[in-house]
Amino acid sequence: MTVANQPHDDAARSHARGRHIADAFRLATLVSIGVAAMWFGIPSTLGFAVVFAGLLIPRLLQLAGPFDAAFSATILLATWSGVAGLYAAISWWDLVVHFVTAGSSAGVLYLLLAQLDVTPGTSMGKALPSRSIIVLTVSFGVTLAVAWEFLEWFGNAFISDGIHVGYIDTLTDIAVGGAGALLTGLLLAMWKNQAADIQTSAH
Repeated sequence: MTVANQPHDDAARSHARGRHIADAFRLATLVSIGVAAMWFGIPSTLGFAVVFAGLLIPRLLQLAGPFDAAFSATILLATWSGVAGLYAAISWWDLVVHFVTAGSSAGVLYLLLAQLDVTPGTSMGKALPSRSIIVLTVSFGVTLAVAWEFLEWFGNAFISDGIHVGYIDTLTDIAVGGAGALLTGLLLAMWKNQAADIQTSAH
C-alpha cells in the first residue's frame, strides 16, 4: 500500500463500516414495525413503516456510510422516543431530539442535493466556500424544522390530540432545530475535504 493510496483506503473502510451500521439500523427499524404491530397499535406501526421507507433513500442514493449511519440512528431514536413515551416522561428530551434530528437531517439533505448536483460543487460541495456550506445547511435545517411543526399540527388536528402543539413549543423546536443544523454546517465546513473523500468512496 502506497502513502498516496492511504487516504482513499481509509475513506473506503470508513464508508464500509458506516454502511454496515446503517443497514443494521434499517433492519432494526424493520423489526420495530413488527413489534409495533403486536404491542403499540396501528399509528406506531405506520410511523415505523414510513421511517423505514425514509431510511431507504440514503441507501438508494448511495450516501456515504458514516453519514447514513448517523442519520439512521437519530431518526430511529426519535421514533422510538415517541412510541416509548419519552417526550412526555422527560421534559427536555424533546429539545435534545429536535436538535439532533434536525442537524443530521439537514446535513444529509445537503450531501444528497450536492451529490445530485442540485447545489453547486462536487459531491460534497468541496468547491463551495465554508460559509456557503454553513448557510445552506442551516437553511435546510430550519426548513425541515418548520415542516416538522406543520406535521405535528396536522397530527394534533386530525389524528390525535395527544400530539402536543403550542406557540412556545413550536418556536422553541424550530430554534433548537436551527441550532442543530448550525452545528452540522460548521462540522461539514470544517471537514469538507475529508467528507468528500468518504462520499466519493461510496460510488
